[in-house]
Amino acid sequence: MNARLLIVAALLSAVAMGTIVVLSQAQIIFLPYFTPAKIEFQGLQNEYPVNGSMTYTVSLKGYGSNCIGFTAQTLRKEDSLPKGEERVAYFSKTDDCRKISISQGPYNYSQSFSYSGHVVLGHPGDYRVEVAVYDEITGQNYREMRAFKVK
Repeated sequence: MNARLLIVAALLSAVAMGTIVVLSQAQIIFLPYFTPAKIEFQGLQNEYPVNGSMTYTVSLKGYGSNCIGFTAQTLRKEDSLPKGEERVAYFSKTDDCRKISISQGPYNYSQSFSYSGHVVLGHPGDYRVEVAVYDEITGQNYREMRAFKVK
């Protein structure tokens, strides 16, 4: 009788733990170590006109600390350059963790970008936006990239 009770308890515990992991992976609930971070782009199109304008927002979803480093850059593919690409826009922000009260919880970070004219979108070709986020406390790195064309 006790063996059956132990088996039932173990199965119920496994089902409960599996449910928690599935819900955190789906970002329905936020738990440390179980909820993966996602970098989401809103408003970034697949194609822009030469010398046009672009506006988009990058959001970080998931669970971690409130002390992050965030970098976003826009690169244009250019075969004539030594690295094969040219950086046309760059943004970086790193929190000074010494001056804030560190806490853990759901990420709540968004950054909006707006570019126009010939400096960023002045040449036709293939471009990409790269975003990197580094959690200064947990040491986790997250990266995401989106490609677009300028015609």
